[in-house]
Amino acid sequence: MPVKVQGPLPWLALAFVADVAITVAAAYQLSRGAIGREELTALVLVSVAGAAVLFGVSWKIIDVVVIGSVRRMAAEVRAIAYGSGRDGVDVERYAIVAPLPEAVNEVCARMIKARAELAEGLSTATRKAEENAARLAAILNDLHEGVVVCNLRHQLVLYNQVAFDMLRDTADLGLGRSLFETVLRDPVGHMLDSLTLRSETDGRGVPFLAGTVDGRMLLQARMTLIRGGDGALTGYVVSMVDAGPQVAALARRDALLREVSDNLEEPLARLRAAETTATARREANIIYGAIKRLTQGNQRSLGGWWPMSDLSSADLFTFVASRFEGQPIRVTGTGVPVWLNGDSQSLAMAIEALVRQIAAHCGIAEVDLSAGSAATSYADEAAPRACDEIAWLDILWRGDVVPDATVTRWLRHSLPQLGGMTIRDVLAHHAGAIVTQGSNEGWISLRLPMRPRLEAPAKRKAALPTRPEFYDLALLGQVQDTGTMGAQTLRSLTFVVFDTETTGLHPSQGDQIVSIAGVRIVNGRILSGESFNRIVNPGRTIPPESIRFHGITDEMAKDKPPAQVVLPQFRAFATGSVLVAHNAAFDLKFLKMRENDCGVVFDNPVLDTMILSNYLDGPEAGHSLDDICERYVIEIVDRHTALGDAIVTAAVLLRQIEALEARGIHTLDEAVKALNITVLLHERQRVL
Repeated sequence: MPVKVQGPLPWLALAFVADVAITVAAAYQLSRGAIGREELTALVLVSVAGAAVLFGVSWKIIDVVVIGSVRRMAAEVRAIAYGSGRDGVDVERYAIVAPLPEAVNEVCARMIKARAELAEGLSTATRKAEENAARLAAILNDLHEGVVVCNLRHQLVLYNQVAFDMLRDTADLGLGRSLFETVLRDPVGHMLDSLTLRSETDGRGVPFLAGTVDGRMLLQARMTLIRGGDGALTGYVVSMVDAGPQVAALARRDALLREVSDNLEEPLARLRAAETTATARREANIIYGAIKRLTQGNQRSLGGWWPMSDLSSADLFTFVASRFEGQPIRVTGTGVPVWLNGDSQSLAMAIEALVRQIAAHCGIAEVDLSAGSAATSYADEAAPRACDEIAWLDILWRGDVVPDATVTRWLRHSLPQLGGMTIRDVLAHHAGAIVTQGSNEGWISLRLPMRPRLEAPAKRKAALPTRPEFYDLALLGQVQDTGTMGAQTLRSLTFVVFDTETTGLHPSQGDQIVSIAGVRIVNGRILSGESFNRIVNPGRTIPPESIRFHGITDEMAKDKPPAQVVLPQFRAFATGSVLVAHNAAFDLKFLKMRENDCGVVFDNPVLDTMILSNYLDGPEAGHSLDDICERYVIEIVDRHTALGDAIVTAAVLLRQIEALEARGIHTLDEAVKALNITVLLHERQRVL
């Protein structure tokens, strides 16, 4: 489309061309006369110079008059746009560029009208927001609890006067300041992580205990998540009260009742055993029963007040271990995670105090933590709650058995942040203060009773099928160069038990890894605190039928690193260890197909718990992970997640190592040989 040329420039150029044409024509006519060549050249030069001067003068006039006017008008329009208070430009002043001023004034009028409407709308919205804020402030200030609202950077975006007054002796609250200037980071971060990961809570308020950074105050708090319209987490609300006075009062009452019970128990026992009258024995029994009911009722009331919630032992152990970071004592979580019911803050304080006393008494620098649970049929009315399951926490170390009197002294250790309550008090609030000590193969354990989880684990709406079995001898044979590890006993080896979640079951057809996790086994211990767990961006859409298994969506994976980043990290994590997986050929296929583009080689020796199950229990038994766990009575936690399946598979491997040793198989080479024979027999049976 041709461009229409506007402005004075074309006309000036036309005048210049006409001037030159006339000059040339005149020169041509004169040249036919008696004028010489020199005179003619001079005439032409003078004419051209005159035309150039005419053009320059004309252009300068246009630049000053026309273009200058446009520039001044542009400056006025900018001023109007930025709110100078004027509503347009002077049309008469810029008549030379008409009708541009009229058009500018029309635009300015519309802009001013839109600005007025916007201001009115903002004023109305601001007024409503201020009214809502005033109502919210009135409601919050009328509460007896302190309330703070934080974003995901833990910056305060709202708080009430109660919270300000409660925490001002620690540090003044202020918008934009970190909550952790006043409240300890660990319990808040732990509760936020727990609520974020536990979808069954749906962000509902969950109680917990938290202390201030200066240790002056213990807070009974409750956290609720804040989510946006799209369901994304945007922040959280914490309501809190000063729990110190109440905890101190409970501690004093508990100590008093314990003192009365301890002082009367032995005399009453002697009186009941003595050869006294039936009336005296009956009265002694009545007093003894009353004291027992009083102490048990007190424990139940304390347990009912204490802010309990279901928590994973793995989360608790991570919380405890974080309290020793940068210190010479190393705390490691081990074993299969168990769901418990308790308060992570007070438990962490009690466990930390016990670990420090154990380390100081025994002169050690490494302590393990593990948890367990078991079904029971007892029905003791003295138990904190009637149930068909018991749970416990174990503190383990290598050394000598500690005298019972020393353990009793440890349990009497006072916890200042809990109002002077002792470790024994904390344990009594959870499941009783009867702590037992045991030893096994050089490990000493201090067992703390715990409550099992209250809420039943969420059941899947529909049973999910297991992966198809892969007996690929060729693939397993590529990674069976056991080297120096072959002659080592299975119990002395380091294993990395891993699992993958994928977009589908066909790596050769483009399916990719979306999650990979692994956990170490060292000296027969599952080091759940030293795990590898990554979501991987597969570079393709995750099908709905796969999401149904592992729950990883495209949204969750889009900002995660690709396999080229994650697989080298996993290879480093697994260096020097034996790789273990259930249905290992399936997971290995995905790893081997990405070796070239990821720049790694997975040449570790490999054991497959599915094939070992076939060898140990026979082909007739079920060999899915669920079947094996049911056979070995292993609780499955977080099924169809890479880390959950890896930890459960690690527990299966430890049971299988015991079974292999019972059959005379002790070394890695012997286990690999048994595995290869089992695969060959399976292949022959399938052909037949």
